[in-house]
Amino acid sequence: MTRRWWPPRADRSTRDWRSILDLLLTAGAIAAVIGAAYNFVVLPLAGTFSGPFEDFGAYSIAAHAVATGTSPYASFGGATIVMTGFDYPPFAAVVLRPLAFLSARWQELTWLWIALGALVAGAVITARALLPASWPRARIGIFVALTFPPATYNLWHGQMNTVIFLFLALALSDYLSGHRTRCGVILGIAAGIKIAPVVLLLVLVRRGWWRAALAGLAAGAATVAIGIGALGWSVTHQYLTSVLPVLNRDNGWIYNQTWNGVVSRLFQHSVLTVDAPSVWLHGAATALSLLTVGALLLAVSGGERTRAERGAEFACGLTVMLLIGSIAWYPVYVHLLIAIAAAIGLAHERGRLGRGLVAWSAAALVGVGAVGGVAIAALSVAGIGSVSTSPAWWLFLQACSLPALLATALLVALVRALRSHRAVGVVTVAALAQ
Repeated sequence: MTRRWWPPRADRSTRDWRSILDLLLTAGAIAAVIGAAYNFVVLPLAGTFSGPFEDFGAYSIAAHAVATGTSPYASFGGATIVMTGFDYPPFAAVVLRPLAFLSARWQELTWLWIALGALVAGAVITARALLPASWPRARIGIFVALTFPPATYNLWHGQMNTVIFLFLALALSDYLSGHRTRCGVILGIAAGIKIAPVVLLLVLVRRGWWRAALAGLAAGAATVAIGIGALGWSVTHQYLTSVLPVLNRDNGWIYNQTWNGVVSRLFQHSVLTVDAPSVWLHGAATALSLLTVGALLLAVSGGERTRAERGAEFACGLTVMLLIGSIAWYPVYVHLLIAIAAAIGLAHERGRLGRGLVAWSAAALVGVGAVGGVAIAALSVAGIGSVSTSPAWWLFLQACSLPALLATALLVALVRALRSHRAVGVVTVAALAQ
């Protein structure tokens, strides 16, 4: 018997519409899988893959550097606003080391398929963890993952964001299931590869999961120790003194969707070239970041909450993670899929009270995905350079902040939903006590 994803009691017209939606979703998921298989499996095997895959070059160089006992940061350069070379922590270079055993062609194929598998697996785990059980969650996850431009960008360009996305999806699943220590360990390992997930340890602390937070810190410290043990202290020192300061400077490049990027573009600072540091602009971005962290602390609670509410807590932490760093390029917003799913799950639980969450989720999905994807596809470095001389340059820069602003709006909606429900609960309990 075919499993339906609508309530059993519904009028005939409602059942007909949902049957149509179910059919369209199934067709869309199948089409997305066929398209992904053709673009990311068939064409690469045939040697006609059309993706530039340029970002993978830094990973390959890092893998060979570890294999030959040299520094993975030898080719790192911070002269341009987008930087060049490998810029991840030393542990990430150690993780990439097995790629050096493969030929150049099989390195690329292996990495592409790892990224593809991580994306699909992370999306399905996220959908199953956050969306209502009566919905066709696997199909939704597969369809959205393979059509959301920030997600597929990583496949075309060879970036590792989908691997981190899988780690975060696994941590989310453990957070909802109550596997505290494992959740912390996964987040610590993810932070060892890419520092940003360390922010999510704040969610564990605010939740009162001290053992989980300590496990995360221990796992993160272990990744640092592994990096030092495998590559030597000199490489870690090079990362801390030569790479990390460059990553933490102001960056207004149009792909940067953090508060740092938004503020820098607002004042046309460090957009096309690296400008001299601005203390007050950096301070403004830092202040916004601190306010965002404050919103996270307000949203997360150590008290009893439903599964959907705890999913929203994790989503708040993830969205804060995207906004408060110095750099979060557009493809990093693949992680926003978790926040969107959490908002939809919470909206389903709240009924009519969740309409705002649905609206902002749809806005983020369309604005960050469709609009942002079309804009990214249409823009080139030369095209951006030509726009910079036009009177509309400032307005263009502000439009480039749309993903970060939509993520902020979704965060505000999630925080308000969590806080308002808590306030209602407190009032109800007080009334019952009387």
